[in-house]
Amino acid sequence: MLNNMPMNDMKESNKRKIMFIIIGVICVISIILAIIFQISQLASPPEIPEPPKEIVDFKEVFDNKLNTQGNTIKALEKFNDDKEIVYTINEQKEKSDGKYDIDIKIPLININNPSTIAIDKEIEATFQEKARNIIKSEEENEVIYTVEYTAYVNANILSLVIKSTLKEGVKAQRVIVKTYTYNITTNERIDIDEMISIKQLNKSVIQGEINKVVEENARQSQSLIDLGYNVYERNLSDEMYKIENVDNFFYGPNGNLYIIYAYGNNSYTSELDIIQIR
Repeated sequence: MLNNMPMNDMKESNKRKIMFIIIGVICVISIILAIIFQISQLASPPEIPEPPKEIVDFKEVFDNKLNTQGNTIKALEKFNDDKEIVYTINEQKEKSDGKYDIDIKIPLININNPSTIAIDKEIEATFQEKARNIIKSEEENEVIYTVEYTAYVNANILSLVIKSTLKEGVKAQRVIVKTYTYNITTNERIDIDEMISIKQLNKSVIQGEINKVVEENARQSQSLIDLGYNVYERNLSDEMYKIENVDNFFYGPNGNLYIIYAYGNNSYTSELDIIQIR
């Protein structure tokens, strides 16, 4: 019968056979490649990327203790050898109905060095003395006053941050934040330029982060001001927002850097701008 098949039909039949063979070969190759891929995946599991350093909320760090984070602290001359290099020297909780409600924990940097002695005197004058004055005051304004702190060690850098809240009568509440960053090796305080160098950060990038956070918070505050609320108003042209003028910063958990604008340091407000940098 094949001899009687027209020539054109034979050619079409051969073409179909060749096409089926090609399709079959492609399918076989695809299956083989899929098997090889699966085997290679089992033999070499994918690398798990290292998770980024966790950014900790600044408001959650105040635990009134020193956090060494596993860092070894060199032998230092201390005032009190039995205590850590930062500890609570005075804890006071006292209340007088209608007059004051005080809850403070005052830290001491327990290092016998002129730089730390100056810091400790500043802490006492700023935070402890306020409590004394509140208790001695004869004014009829009820005062609520709190102080809390935390301290962290990153490599050879000690950083202490103290936060205080103050509510005096009908005045707006103030939130006051002071920071102290100290090189344990050189026994000197560290400024923002040294901190940037230690962390190998880019000044322009940090300046951009400062501008972004402050401008966004200023917009939100302005919206409230426009509605008639009495809210702290930022002056975006203030020189304090330039990176070289930063003096309130904290080298904290996981090596994160916090730049802090605590407007309550100079005004009756609880407004804070916190710039967090890994």
